[in-house]
Amino acid sequence: RGTHAPMHACESGGDKPLPYHARVETVQAVGMARWEEKMRPTSATLALLLATGHPAYADDPQNTDWPLLGNTHEMQHHSELEEINAETVSALGLVWSVDLPTADGLVGNPLIQDGRIFQSGSRSQVFANDLRTGKLLWTYAPRADAPAGSSLEATFQRLNRGVALHDDLVIVATADCALVAIEQASGEKRWEAQACDPSELYAITGAPRVGDGMVFIGNTGAEMGMNRGHVNAFDARTGRHLWRFYTVPGDPDRPQESELYEMAAATWGRGKTPGAGNPWEGITYDARLSQLYIGTSGAIPIDPSKRGEGAGDELFTSSIVALDAKTGAYRWHFKQAPGDGWNYEPTGIMVATLPVGPGGAERRVVFSVGKDGFVYVLDAQTGAFISGRNYVRVNWAKGLDESTGRPIYDPAARWWEQPDGAVVLPNSLGAHSFEAMAFDPKQKLLFIPAATYPEFKKLATEGGSAAAELGYSYDWYYGSKGHPGWESFGEIVAWDPVTHTAMWRQRHDLPLNGGLLHTDGGLVFQGSADGFFSAYDSATGKKLWSAPAGGAIRGAASTVMVDGRQMIIVPSGNGSTSVTAAQLTRYASVPRSRSKPRLLAYALGGSTPAPPWAEVPPVPKPAVPRLEAEKARAGSVVFLACAGCHGYDAESLRGSATDLRLRLTPSPEYLKAVLDGSLEAQGMPPFELSDEDVQALYAYLINTAWDAYEAQTTTNTLSTTDPSPADTQGAPDER
Repeated sequence: RGTHAPMHACESGGDKPLPYHARVETVQAVGMARWEEKMRPTSATLALLLATGHPAYADDPQNTDWPLLGNTHEMQHHSELEEINAETVSALGLVWSVDLPTADGLVGNPLIQDGRIFQSGSRSQVFANDLRTGKLLWTYAPRADAPAGSSLEATFQRLNRGVALHDDLVIVATADCALVAIEQASGEKRWEAQACDPSELYAITGAPRVGDGMVFIGNTGAEMGMNRGHVNAFDARTGRHLWRFYTVPGDPDRPQESELYEMAAATWGRGKTPGAGNPWEGITYDARLSQLYIGTSGAIPIDPSKRGEGAGDELFTSSIVALDAKTGAYRWHFKQAPGDGWNYEPTGIMVATLPVGPGGAERRVVFSVGKDGFVYVLDAQTGAFISGRNYVRVNWAKGLDESTGRPIYDPAARWWEQPDGAVVLPNSLGAHSFEAMAFDPKQKLLFIPAATYPEFKKLATEGGSAAAELGYSYDWYYGSKGHPGWESFGEIVAWDPVTHTAMWRQRHDLPLNGGLLHTDGGLVFQGSADGFFSAYDSATGKKLWSAPAGGAIRGAASTVMVDGRQMIIVPSGNGSTSVTAAQLTRYASVPRSRSKPRLLAYALGGSTPAPPWAEVPPVPKPAVPRLEAEKARAGSVVFLACAGCHGYDAESLRGSATDLRLRLTPSPEYLKAVLDGSLEAQGMPPFELSDEDVQALYAYLINTAWDAYEAQTTTNTLSTTDPSPADTQGAPDER
């Protein structure tokens, strides 16, 4: 720990300055002498942690921690605690709830150490709360006053999916590509390091991962394909950069950095400069094998007909890649969905031991449960395909080749080859995205938060199409309206990865729900889009307990012992720190569950009243009559650039972005002034639009407000109809 690993071949090597696109500037640590005096884990504790990946609960059984995403490096979201179980869960109640000082809802897994809860929010804020009382101890806001220079930056600033803990530090990533380490006790910054260059369309929206004294972080490329995805490792104590691994080759007109990238470059075909492959979320550290597994984003453009001629696997996009955690050296990869035209990238990566083969010998495996609707089981040491099968309905593939794991495509779902387009399932946001899966290591059951909502894709017509305006080559929308036989819903799927069968399914009305927690009490916990926190029997799926949380839940719960009492901590709110929740509002929440961001604590015997639901303001009658429908339709195309913050159909979650149906722009001239930057100080970035586009956008907002005004009801009940109309345009990806 602390030794400087040699530069990997995929970096500029030695002590030479990194080129501009790969520059890594480090702000060195302060107060190191003070840090050295702090108590470190014993060698026995470290040995236990490295060997098993489990916290050393035996040191203090009355008080335990949840120090890692997923509780252990394996990302199993499993706890050995069992005070709350199938027999006692009926006595579970709220102990405390606390609203956090932010407008955008929470989606990260709360981390808990030494009696403090650490949670991230928009603009990379970090909140520290007292575990026993919920009292807010401190808030750190590294980018509180950073202006958004574009709509892209405004979107990224609102996104953050969690923090990492290392010794006495809490580490958070910022949208502008930095890692910031903060002292857990005080909230004071210890160090800051730059991991990518935001001027080259890089950003960071995911949670850092830690292991063996290092912190690992990836990035997103905004679905533009304009940069090379990469993952970085830093010394967790000091922020010193250790290594970088690029996930795609470099400029094909120049020599590649190594034979690895010469091999990868040959898979991209002719006429296309490699790009994308960004490891924006799926990162898992394997302490036993000292490996880092990363899931990479798909090749861009999503339409395969627009990519390189004669392209092959386009490595290492849409792949699981295993790296040497200490050096960043490549070990193996597994390609999912070669020739991907649906953006089916690996997003959920878990490590476990599983009985494999005729003799049932235990083998260390990697589960890849990404967007494409399949569970892949891979050998952790070699990356060899062991088995796989779809856990939800899919129509893009008929199955997987039993020996290679490569998909057997269904031509009907190759939308770019269909003149009339095709309904695709899963959609490009995926059957599973970043939401936490859980695993029962005793029963060998995998629990998956799954989403089913169809997507229609069609090659864009010449000129004026929504997709063409955004630089994509297709038109698309989400929703089953107009497509009989398709429906939208969410599920918990209890999956046997040995037999590849579903043991049970628990269905939800809305697709986008919370991550999962499994405990030795025989329970699976999940929060839902409609604002309830529930416990299910892990053997049967039967709902055993449920309570109103007062807000939509997208993150996963954590559980610890507090003075001998098991507590469960769960974040809730409007979920707007997630792209899908902010854009596809009606898939991720109901109006009353778009509440203030808050933390909730549950324990046996808790008797605190449930927190309040959100107040749902009525949509006022627009002062302007409906405008020309064709002009409004053109305005819906323009509005796609606004949907990242204001939501499709202008139905915002009422986080830090305005619900434009409730605050209707009074005139095209006023709208033009806003788009020119009159509200930039309030976080609204300027847009360059023609007068014609402004008029069209104004017509769209007026007519959308009329639609909402006429459709509103006096109740807050969940609609049983498809939540997305057929003309709602979709988002290219969850970033």
